[in-house]
Amino acid sequence: MTTASPKEFGKAWWAEVLNRIIGAVVFLDDNTAECLHWDGGLFNLLTGGAVAVKSLSPFEFSCKEHKKAVFITQTTSTQLQTIREIIKSSEFSHCILISCISLDLVYLELNDGKDVSDVVAAGKASSEATKQLEGMLVEWIGKKQCATEVVHIPIFTISPTNIVFLTPPYQEMYPTFNGKLIPELNSIDLYTLTSKERSQVRRLASSLNSMFDSMNFKEDIFYMGAYSSLIAGVLENSPVCLARRKNCSNPVSLIIVDRTLDLCGVTSHSMESVLDKVMYVLPRFPGHSNDVAVDMSPLCEANIISHPDDIQLSPGCIYHANDEACIQTFDYMVNKSQKEVMFDLYNKLSKIDVQKSPGPKTLLKVTPHSLEKIVNASKGNYDIISNHLGVLQQALGVVQTLKSSKRNEMELLMNLERQVHQSLSASRDSTSVLHQICQLIKTRKERSLSLESLLALTTHVYSLIGTEVLFKKQHEDNLAETLGVAIFEDHKTFFRHLDNLSIATPEECAEIANRIMARLKDVSQMRKILHRYTSVLCPCVAGGGHEYRGVLAQLIDDVVDSDRPELQDLRHRNEGLKDLLRSGFSMLTSKKPRSTKHPLDNPTVVLFVVGGVTAEECKQLHRSVITSGIDNTLLIGSTKFVNPAEAMRDALAL
Repeated sequence: MTTASPKEFGKAWWAEVLNRIIGAVVFLDDNTAECLHWDGGLFNLLTGGAVAVKSLSPFEFSCKEHKKAVFITQTTSTQLQTIREIIKSSEFSHCILISCISLDLVYLELNDGKDVSDVVAAGKASSEATKQLEGMLVEWIGKKQCATEVVHIPIFTISPTNIVFLTPPYQEMYPTFNGKLIPELNSIDLYTLTSKERSQVRRLASSLNSMFDSMNFKEDIFYMGAYSSLIAGVLENSPVCLARRKNCSNPVSLIIVDRTLDLCGVTSHSMESVLDKVMYVLPRFPGHSNDVAVDMSPLCEANIISHPDDIQLSPGCIYHANDEACIQTFDYMVNKSQKEVMFDLYNKLSKIDVQKSPGPKTLLKVTPHSLEKIVNASKGNYDIISNHLGVLQQALGVVQTLKSSKRNEMELLMNLERQVHQSLSASRDSTSVLHQICQLIKTRKERSLSLESLLALTTHVYSLIGTEVLFKKQHEDNLAETLGVAIFEDHKTFFRHLDNLSIATPEECAEIANRIMARLKDVSQMRKILHRYTSVLCPCVAGGGHEYRGVLAQLIDDVVDSDRPELQDLRHRNEGLKDLLRSGFSMLTSKKPRSTKHPLDNPTVVLFVVGGVTAEECKQLHRSVITSGIDNTLLIGSTKFVNPAEAMRDALAL
């Protein structure tokens, strides 16, 4: 199957799923369910012929009259055990297992610890995995008359815009080596990682291979960062990837980058993109990593008392795959200014306004109140609500974001970031920064600042300084002590996701603070391996002071530069021994050395960031390519969208 873009890739493979679900009960894992949401949602399956759709849970089963089941999963060992429990609790006679991960890789995981090199070398891993999995299904069904099918359908992407794709199954993937940000050994390979980390690397490489196969891509692989080198190595050398490249013809440059090289962009509170603001303020949609939960009570006649642990009213969301107007608005939330988003929403809402508010052309400014007034006028009018549900949810999401008290926190942190930038650019030996952070942590309650946000600011500072500024041990010890006290005071809310830390002692909190400080020091060392992009504080173009210019932005600026500066930090996976022999021979026969590969040698460039991106970064990177005037297409991929708190927790392993 050949597809032209990441968005088409997802749609085409969901169409393959629909061919198999007629008359079936469909069971989905959480990651696949999130992918479904971005391709049209539950009703796609129900209108496509499914008799019921359920979560992949060992507590689920189906009633006796349902004889056909379709399981759409990432095919982990835990999920296979769950499928066994569901089948044994039901009366199925026809089971289809749709593996979202390549069956070659599933075979390796099913036979972990066994020598299966002969099977893999012979290219039989996929067929052997199919036999093994079908055998399991037959055994679990336990009937003589039964039908089973195992098929690989690569469902792992979502496409928020035409040039951005994210990978929900890899939302927890982060560039760590046995849990550490910096590998203990100078020489690293897959076995430097834990088995879970190793599995994630292989799975992501396998998924990208499936995507490139569908898009007929034959890639040159570039990477920046130790973790990315491992993904690049698997993609370069895996027999399945080698075989695919022989048959594909569209040349593409794949650039894989470790998020940890620059955490400033994702921990910054200086947000221009409306989507980043929404992702910062509103909670995540339940079970999702890339959409938010919108409070729908303003549209509901019933009186709702909201409580985080007792959701009485299903939340709304801001992405609606089956509504073109909503897709356009979502794109605006990524790529346009807040003013343009507000006018776009007002324009769409004014068409359904029962109160006939002033037309968008007569307004100089659209405020949250302007949107809220039209939305509130639709309250209880379920004909209007059902016909315009998407735009009403988006408008509510933006209104709730702009009216939230967290906006004040965000603006205060934005100003604090600016002060830090000015302080560091005035004197690279500045030592007042940590003292300021300590004071902020101590006075956080008076300033209505959360410990989580201040830790995100601290992570931002450590990533910003890199190896250019060395903080005094005394200041870092004071920060560790201040953090220990603050964590003890706030541990019930700070560790709300960890049941075992609902009660903590001062000593335990002091130990956590010391671990955080050690991790922050590692964060500052991440660009030590680079040559050209060691600093992210660059002189302002307009003159006067310094501004943040991220590693990704600097890299793309250099890639699209018509002078083609040397990309010394961007490594290229060459073709191994053949390439070495060829270059050795050319040295003997040609007068000048062979020129090195450049990402723009190919018409399409795919930039994949391992560990998350922000909407603002995607917008700026795309804009850099557009304004450069080059004809190449840039696609931006990552594991998820992140906000500062999530980026901080990922980096500090909290």
